[in-house]
Amino acid sequence: MRQRRGCRYWLKLLSVGLIGGLLLAYLGYVLLSAEAYMQPAPYAIDHTPLDDGFAYEDVTLKTIDGFDLKAWYLPSRNGAAIILLHGYGGNRLEMLTRAGLLASHGYGVLLYDERGSGESGGSRTFGWLDAQDVSLALNYLQNKAEIDPQRIGVLGFSIGGQIALRAASQSDRIRAVVAEEPGFARISDVPDMPTLEDKYYVVSYWLGERWLSLRTGVPIPDGVIEVLPRIAQRPILFIATGQDYGRTLVRYFFDRASEPKEWWEVPETTHGGGPIARPDEYERVIVAFFDRALAK
Repeated sequence: MRQRRGCRYWLKLLSVGLIGGLLLAYLGYVLLSAEAYMQPAPYAIDHTPLDDGFAYEDVTLKTIDGFDLKAWYLPSRNGAAIILLHGYGGNRLEMLTRAGLLASHGYGVLLYDERGSGESGGSRTFGWLDAQDVSLALNYLQNKAEIDPQRIGVLGFSIGGQIALRAASQSDRIRAVVAEEPGFARISDVPDMPTLEDKYYVVSYWLGERWLSLRTGVPIPDGVIEVLPRIAQRPILFIATGQDYGRTLVRYFFDRASEPKEWWEVPETTHGGGPIARPDEYERVIVAFFDRALAK
């Protein structure tokens, strides 16, 4: 005779089904988020440095895998130059204010749309391939007669900050780095986070970065923490805002970087707000840092 199932059995079965469904929904969300990270962020550039009173040249940088990166070059008047790297989902317009303040002090500036952003080709891979693209910008600047090849720095904001640090670890042609609120390159960059919500975030990104690597065929690169020792003896300025996790991450990087290093923060504003909250001080800090680091 067939045994009758009790309520406890059905409750267990329902619980297993609910947990399984939630896990599948969670995994689907993580994978969809990783897919979104890869999608291009096109943007028509309808404003130029000339609109702000700065002469410039249109430049196209060709990546080793055949994509065009659209750029502007503002000529140098002091023999030094800075490469500017924008944040995730942004484009070179995001860096135009920073370009203007540097150009007004005589610096040459090269700013470009990163892969899959603005008017540049390719896909976005969370900055993993972008570090190698910085060498294209270095090649361009070092072929300019007005630039001393030993006086080139880089300023990266947000994901551009982690790209800048990783690029500097790959090339000693970068003589100084401003890492403005740099993000992480992989989950191993993230400091210990104690709450359950934090752990959910860590697991999500661990899964997401592996899916991103599988889908694109791009190996997960060394993290910022791993590459910082390779920048030793070249100065780094770390900039932080707010008083939340973003500041904690930047401080984590700063504490693990070698000397010479500098720290500046704007606690009263949020991500990217430094030039707006304290425009005069921001200009003084950035220009003074590059003046010292790239002196003749």
